Amino acid sequence: MSTQAARHRVVFLVYDGVTLLDLAGPAEVFKTANQFGARYRIELLSPAGADVTSNLGVRIAVDGAVSAGPIDTFLVPGADIYPRSRVPGDLADAARTPEARRVASICTGAFILAAAGLLDGKRATTHWKVTHKLATQCPTCRVDPDAI
Repeated sequence: MSTQAARHRVVFLVYDGVTLLDLAGPAEVFKTANQFGARYRIELLSPAGADVTSNLGVRIAVDGAVSAGPIDTFLVPGADIYPRSRVPGDLADAARTPEARRVASICTGAFILAAAGLLDGKRATTHWKVTHKLATQCPTCRVDPDAI
């Protein structure tokens, strides 16, 4: 993979129950940026490389499993099941695997980053209704309850 291609690799970590809007909305932003000259390549990766099913029951075909390698932007969309449920170990492991220049979450994807230990010592936020839960589950991060 060329340095140019690696610099623009955008990876979304997808998993069963992922909120479709949290995936589709940000992906559209990168697609639109490409129309204005950016060179992003969007990839959908899951922890084990298996296709997943969104919160709406829509099947999402993935490009493979999350693995080490240079990524420009690594994004973790949210899901209704987190923070109500514990983040599975394989999902937390997948979130901490890649070497990425930028790591971000969409909405409750912050709970996955927290479970992976990626928010320790960092400022973070999530959906306003569950910021208190993020602060409880990740006492080592500084939760901003009103980031908007």
